[in-house]
Amino acid sequence: MMKSFATKLDYKIPEELQQYVVAVIQGESEANIDVIYPVFPTGFPLMINIYNDIPTLHINNEIICPNSRLQVAGQIYNANVTIEIKGVFGQIGLVFYPSAPYYLFHKLGGSFLNRWCDLETSSPVSIKTLHNDLSNCQIPLDRVSMLLEFVNSLHNNRLPEIEWLDKALFKIYSLGGKISQENLAEHAKISLRHFRRKFKEIIGVSPKYFCKVIQLNTVFEMLSTNDTEKLHQLALDCGYYDQAHFIKDFKKLIDNSPVNFLNGEHSYVKTYLGRAGV
Repeated sequence: MMKSFATKLDYKIPEELQQYVVAVIQGESEANIDVIYPVFPTGFPLMINIYNDIPTLHINNEIICPNSRLQVAGQIYNANVTIEIKGVFGQIGLVFYPSAPYYLFHKLGGSFLNRWCDLETSSPVSIKTLHNDLSNCQIPLDRVSMLLEFVNSLHNNRLPEIEWLDKALFKIYSLGGKISQENLAEHAKISLRHFRRKFKEIIGVSPKYFCKVIQLNTVFEMLSTNDTEKLHQLALDCGYYDQAHFIKDFKKLIDNSPVNFLNGEHSYVKTYLGRAGV
């Protein structure tokens, strides 16, 4: 039985790391399980520590078996991603802002796009101490402070900030994704062409796609029930012009209709959809 899928933990993130880490999440099962669950775009990459059986990834029909218990998961774009768990499920995740992989790992967004990457090969600093500490850790929640301490070491080696990009991301969050690329470029005081190119280069997806992901996840952030009528009203409140427009975007990103998704076997995954409190 699944104890938790991807529950946001009530954990105080150190102030100096709040520019990178949005939230801490945990997923656990009480015993052995055999399940495949879909993973959908949220707009936020992750750093994951697997402390029980290592799952298998299915990305666009390619089967991937991670070699490490420490993984960096990037943006999802036009990809069919599922995770297969055979055994005991247990992992702690740090939800990152989308610019964090660039600042902390010195890699462009495309490096992590539709991928889980071993931290050993992704980190610009040694993970030996982190690996040893986690190997000796018996209490799952104690791992959070170890992961955050490692992020702090990355922070000390970070790339210079791109001020206009951080402001654009904040604008997207504050407006729930309801803003055009043109307005974002205007606020950034750079050309639209340069804005689009650099945004996609750093984040891994286009600003238009990213805004759609945030807009849809804003709806999920507000949804606490499987009430389809409420979902459609929330979609209108979150800036969709009409129900048909919302359903079109929903099908494109979730590969299902809202009604079928909320009433289907994988409806529980909506617990990780949303904006993680941004």
